[in-house]
Amino acid sequence: MEKKLKEIANSIPELKSIAIVDEEGFIVYKYDKPNLDVDPEEISVHIVNPVNRLVETMEEVFGERDSLEEMVLFTEKHTLLVYKLISDTFLVVLAERDPLYGKIRFKVRSKLNEIKSAL
Repeated sequence: MEKKLKEIANSIPELKSIAIVDEEGFIVYKYDKPNLDVDPEEISVHIVNPVNRLVETMEEVFGERDSLEEMVLFTEKHTLLVYKLISDTFLVVLAERDPLYGKIRFKVRSKLNEIKSAL
């Protein structure tokens, strides 16, 4: 799986880190590019709690179980993408902020089935 994550990261220049995180916030697999200006592991671990809370809220409000498909967060310098995978795992992608972030989303989304199959 690490090889698959590295392949995805290297195919997207703006991508800084990619990780598979379980519902408890433990990193199962990850790949970080060198010389990062933030700690992607800390981001991945801490993002899962609020994401789980949002998923619960969506289930309560919309009545849709496992309805999270994608979440996109922007900071001044970064874009954070979160995808629900299988068995309460999440794909967390940290990328440089780019006005054309849609191409990052497209490339990552095109690999989701491969990642799910490998899990």
